[in-house]
Amino acid sequence: MKLSGFNLTDYEQILDAAQDGGYRFYTVADYIEADAVDEPYIVLRHDVDRWADNAVSLAAAEAERGISATYYFRTSTFDPDTAQEMEAQGHEVGYHYEDLAKVRGNVEAAHERFATNLESFREHVDVRTACAHGSPLSPHLNTEMWEDARTPAEYELVGEAYSGLEFDSDGSSDLLYLSDTGRDWSAHAPDFGGVRSTADVVNAIESGTCPTLYLLAHPSRWATTRYQTVERTGWDIAAEAGKIAVKNVHTAQQKGGRVTRGTSIARAIRSVAMRMTGE
Repeated sequence: MKLSGFNLTDYEQILDAAQDGGYRFYTVADYIEADAVDEPYIVLRHDVDRWADNAVSLAAAEAERGISATYYFRTSTFDPDTAQEMEAQGHEVGYHYEDLAKVRGNVEAAHERFATNLESFREHVDVRTACAHGSPLSPHLNTEMWEDARTPAEYELVGEAYSGLEFDSDGSSDLLYLSDTGRDWSAHAPDFGGVRSTADVVNAIESGTCPTLYLLAHPSRWATTRYQTVERTGWDIAAEAGKIAVKNVHTAQQKGGRVTRGTSIARAIRSVAMRMTGE
């Protein structure tokens, strides 16, 4: 976990380095639908998990540079006026779904909830793609709702942020995946080396050795004021600790923990973590 390198100025350095290097930016939907893409390029995605005001700041910085990105909103962070403003700036707005986790693994109920929420979003913006929220406080993976016969296409979506795209954080695929999750980019570019800090991201782009990138930046992580720099760092540290604790409890329960006490512990940790993460 990196304690520095996550403010708006740092993010703008990534954008400027990419533009100086001749990178073309794609939204998720545009990339999926493109017949061909010219290198170098970046598929730019943002998951708005909390604090949507930060997303507004990132979207404005991108729009000033003529850059389009994809912003995935949860139902808890979606604001029609904000979403419409982003769409007017040239950004894609998508649905950051967590329906399977919300209904505790009931696939049929998850699809019903997904359809309802998607329709609600579409009353205000054109939603072309969706992306699963990690829901770290739930034992259910939201992408598992697609393991039955239904597909995103049945909801008139061109795709899902992960499906149909082949990428990895170790450079084993053509598209290198860079994510700020946990305040650590945790990637390896074969012709560049380890990418851990935001400075590493900038250097990798400037090196010219990473011509195809899929970059995920969570707006809540990128501070826009000095106060946020301190506050958000503290939140991230607490949130990551909570996620690890809940994950360990879930793992223990899945391996045979029938104990009621274990369940109560999981609920207690989850309650604290939910307050810290906004999940």
